[in-house]
Amino acid sequence: MDHTNVTAANLPAPSSSEERVQRVFKRVSDAPLREGNRLSLLKNGPQTYDEWLEEIGRAKKWIHLENYIFKADSVGRRFAEALKEKVAEGVAVRVIYDWYGSKATPGSLWRELRGAGVDVRAFNPFSLSAPLEAFLRDHRKTLAVDGEYGSVGGVCIADQWVEVSPETGLYYRDTAVGFRGPAVADLERAFAEVWDRSGKEPLPAEEHPGVGQIEPAGEEAARLVIQEPAKMRIARMLQIVAAAARERLWIADAYFMAGPNLNQGLMSAARDGVDVRLLLPATNDLPMVGTISRAGYRQLLESGVRIFEYSGPMMHAKTTVADGWLSRIGSTNLNVTGLLTDWEIDLVVEGRPFGAKMEEMFEEDLADSREIRLGGTAWRPKAQPERHIAPARRRLPVGSTGSGSTGSGSRAVVTVSRAAGAAFLEGGEDLQRSERTAGIAASAGLLGTALLGTRFPRLLAWPLAAAAGLVGATGLLRTLRHPTSPKESRDAGDS
Repeated sequence: MDHTNVTAANLPAPSSSEERVQRVFKRVSDAPLREGNRLSLLKNGPQTYDEWLEEIGRAKKWIHLENYIFKADSVGRRFAEALKEKVAEGVAVRVIYDWYGSKATPGSLWRELRGAGVDVRAFNPFSLSAPLEAFLRDHRKTLAVDGEYGSVGGVCIADQWVEVSPETGLYYRDTAVGFRGPAVADLERAFAEVWDRSGKEPLPAEEHPGVGQIEPAGEEAARLVIQEPAKMRIARMLQIVAAAARERLWIADAYFMAGPNLNQGLMSAARDGVDVRLLLPATNDLPMVGTISRAGYRQLLESGVRIFEYSGPMMHAKTTVADGWLSRIGSTNLNVTGLLTDWEIDLVVEGRPFGAKMEEMFEEDLADSREIRLGGTAWRPKAQPERHIAPARRRLPVGSTGSGSTGSGSRAVVTVSRAAGAAFLEGGEDLQRSERTAGIAASAGLLGTALLGTRFPRLLAWPLAAAAGLVGATGLLRTLRHPTSPKESRDAGDS
């Protein structure tokens, strides 16, 4: 496997194309560039938790914690105890958890925290008055302390983020970033918007510092991209990055189903000679998503995109590094929920020192991965890995259910897709098996629906009518309840 050895000394000089990219980023992301930040790259759960708990312990005024999954296991208990201790010291502690992502968390944990004085809010709990909003989830993983420290990434609060394969020592792989400086003000604003949406009392003004109130803390330039449903800010940024990349574009993702626009951007860059690499899971903790993702490998590989699969328990990181200059770390998965429907947040760093660290981390992961290649005859190519990965190297953590915002489906579907994924990885790495599995599932579903509709037309007519009626009634009720304000009109125009 040929990995480019990237160091700060041999990075190319800034180009005019990078300067042009900087000028357009503000327009597509609504995220101003903040100078003067100090960053810490956090690899995997244990390192992230250590920094988060240290910053929580230092808090003097407030703690704002927002996370898609907050479990009541050993990691969750560590955070619960740390938060209760800070409340006892007089620190304002506010927690937002996603109702769906944390659905397995017992209510006793939230009652315990509230009883100790922690202000806890559930994001978007299911409501009969707006049932379709159940698909809109808060997928962010953030921490903000005293307006001085912030962190974003893909790390949830749960034991699976400290899982290590006993055979290989490889972690359940994830990445986060801690930062100090003016970018923290944008994170506090993002938290305040979700906090206000999730309850009656708004966040106190003193817990929402402006950019001018936060002193520079370092030399890194970064912008915090705040994703909301239908805004597609990260998708638009990545399309520009793919178009502007000159030499390298490396992406790690957990549930890769990027869609035609971004896929075409990656393939066009690869055809133009850019070193485009995707680092994805060998065994996905949402097996059906993994199978569907593999079904899209062929067109990417044929265009020159290189695909690697991480041999640890899971590749859950959501990161990008382009030309050793632009880096992205956050919660946004490159699929329809991450790019279109969820509340997400990503830190985009524009600078070569941090970019070199990101590329070094990426190369470390490639050393623990194997590359998927197209081989065989021209008319029937097969995926051939650079090296075999033993089953033990891909063993899922016990009790792993996936942390993507897309549900994993029924137990039967998960079992079938897991078997299909294992066959792909162990039985000759045949890419056609994953394509066939996805095709069979989709075709069988359509055929079954057609046969049912032919034999029992009312069986389809009544559910369709009920769904249409529900959508219409819900929309009418919401419109009458919440007339559009001037601010909402402006926001709608931005979508």
